[in-house]
Amino acid sequence: MSKVSAKTPEFTWVKLALALFVGAIFLAQASLVRAENAPDAEAFINTVAEEAIGLLNDQSKTQKQRTDEFADLVIANADMTAIGYFTLGQYRRSATPDQLDTFMDLFQGYTKNFYSLRLSEYANQTLEVTGSQLVNNGKEVIVTSQLIQPEGAPTDVNWRLRKNAEGEYKLRDLQVVGVWLALEQRSQFTATIANNNGSFDSLLDVLRERVASGEGFDTSAASDTAQ
Repeated sequence: MSKVSAKTPEFTWVKLALALFVGAIFLAQASLVRAENAPDAEAFINTVAEEAIGLLNDQSKTQKQRTDEFADLVIANADMTAIGYFTLGQYRRSATPDQLDTFMDLFQGYTKNFYSLRLSEYANQTLEVTGSQLVNNGKEVIVTSQLIQPEGAPTDVNWRLRKNAEGEYKLRDLQVVGVWLALEQRSQFTATIANNNGSFDSLLDVLRERVASGEGFDTSAASDTAQ
């Protein structure tokens, strides 16, 4: 009897310890899942998307007015300085202050052209936010969504957001058809400079031509690669 009574408490404590360990893992995982969601970021995208699609569908305005206001809205909710510097990669350090100022002016016009020309195609569609996840050690949020069109399959659109110094979410990148736009822009911009013997002015010349002609960022090559 003494042997049985000695083993019983030990067995009970082992089971209890295992139960507590498993429970701790479960709670940690549940907490992690909750922490990875960012409802405020999802709400931000819902608000911006609702206003943007509303602008595109406003028949009281001309097509140019609608697309221009749509582009202005997206740019107003993006961290254009951070995105612009990111697209320069290592060449940001070699540019002079005057060159950087010129670049940022051109980059804004170039970006506006892109949104006016390409994303205006999404009129008459609705956007459905499907989730969010913290990335970059919690510094950024990726909000996932789908553009729902009257006919055909939905289009996946993911938004990379980061809060600014005032605690407001700002767009850092946008993924459409599998292409992260800022990342692809960096690839194209740095290639332009590299192919011209490291001349930063070569990129400025290209941007000037495209802004003047109304051209925006060309995603065709990037889309072909992604597919």
